[in-house]
Amino acid sequence: MDHCKYHPLKASTYHCNACHLSVCDSCVDETEEDIRCVRCGEKLDSLGAGANIEPFWRRLDLAFRYPMNTQVLMLILGASVLSAVGAFIGGLIGFILSVLVAGVTTKFSFLCLQQTADGSMRAPMVTEAYSGGVKMIIHIIAIFLAIGLMMLAVSKTFGDFVTTSFAMFWLFSLPAVFINYARFESIGAAINPIELVKLVCKLGRSYLILLAFLLIMIASVATLNQLFSDFYFFSNILESITSYYYLIVIFHLMGYLLFQKQRALGFASRFDEDEMQIRTDKLHFMDKVEVLTKEGRFEDVSYEFKEGIKRFPKELDIFNRYFDYLCAIQNADDTSTFMPAYLECLKQSNQASLIPVLIQRVYQYDPGFKLKDPSTRHEIAKHCFEAGKHKLTIKLLNGLHRDFPQYEGKVQAYELMADALEAMPGKAQQAEKFREMAAKMAAAH
Repeated sequence: MDHCKYHPLKASTYHCNACHLSVCDSCVDETEEDIRCVRCGEKLDSLGAGANIEPFWRRLDLAFRYPMNTQVLMLILGASVLSAVGAFIGGLIGFILSVLVAGVTTKFSFLCLQQTADGSMRAPMVTEAYSGGVKMIIHIIAIFLAIGLMMLAVSKTFGDFVTTSFAMFWLFSLPAVFINYARFESIGAAINPIELVKLVCKLGRSYLILLAFLLIMIASVATLNQLFSDFYFFSNILESITSYYYLIVIFHLMGYLLFQKQRALGFASRFDEDEMQIRTDKLHFMDKVEVLTKEGRFEDVSYEFKEGIKRFPKELDIFNRYFDYLCAIQNADDTSTFMPAYLECLKQSNQASLIPVLIQRVYQYDPGFKLKDPSTRHEIAKHCFEAGKHKLTIKLLNGLHRDFPQYEGKVQAYELMADALEAMPGKAQQAEKFREMAAKMAAAH
């Protein structure tokens, strides 16, 4: 199983040939036309999901539950009863009834194979099997006639040993015949020995395990027939129910085997329930930032965040992520520039109570940190004072009049400074000095 470079616990779904790395759906750059690599911008190759799913024999419980929905069970029951009726009444009517039933069940079974191979792990709608079934039956009959004619030609040309070997080959290849017919919907592809050998080789031991399950199912149907042979009509119905149930399960398993081996067979598909989710612009942005961060491309990360907070001015989680990033790289200059927008977003999100804790984080990596905007500095100081962080309030307001002599809120700022000093033990005298300073500033103004 290939894993995403940036999420080691997730299966990869795309590969970049330029960077020689595999990534999951979350770590790609989606454009309107293509899926591209975040790292280099090149178009990615889809890996599908075939290399990342468990083998079919590990999910047999799910395979045997596959037909367990009302529509499919009604199809199995109805087809079994009609088959038994057709066999009982015989004649032309019985024959026509049997052909119609065989057509519907055969068409439905091939639909199960095809849709499973495409990644759909739910049985198709039964109504989809009501057209084209007779044509499919004719094709299946043609396939068996062609195989019979080939065997007849071999028997007349070669000896018994070759004929027996040829018959064993077709018996062994029968599931592959159905698989190729479902893949290409062509009689020629279904009976082409070269194509059959290629398919079996690519499927490998999984094909042998599938054959073993098929033989077990056939044996169980034969056992039922022996057990209830004295009750012909009832036995016929019960045998038909079991046969049709196993038919759907085995065709589902054949489809799953194709899905599992899709990369070897040259196509790519996904589980229908695991289809790549349509990402919002916000999620796309955050995923891209994560990849760039893990690549250590911090200039690109900074650029993306600066653009991101403009595009998403009300998305607090993006603002929080940017703040965490700035603290991690200890970029005080960008933090100071970012704080006014961050403060506004926090207030709009009713998270202003977090402001004292956030500013403390900045002072931990840069004790001399100063905000570039005086009103932001003043407002943060107010929040710190309300939170009882008096030392932090003083630290923020100290020297404000020297740093920003034209700031109109100097008087209120130093009154707040005095309140903070007054709330601290032994600072009453200093508080009074700041009150006097604030009064002088107010008088001068």
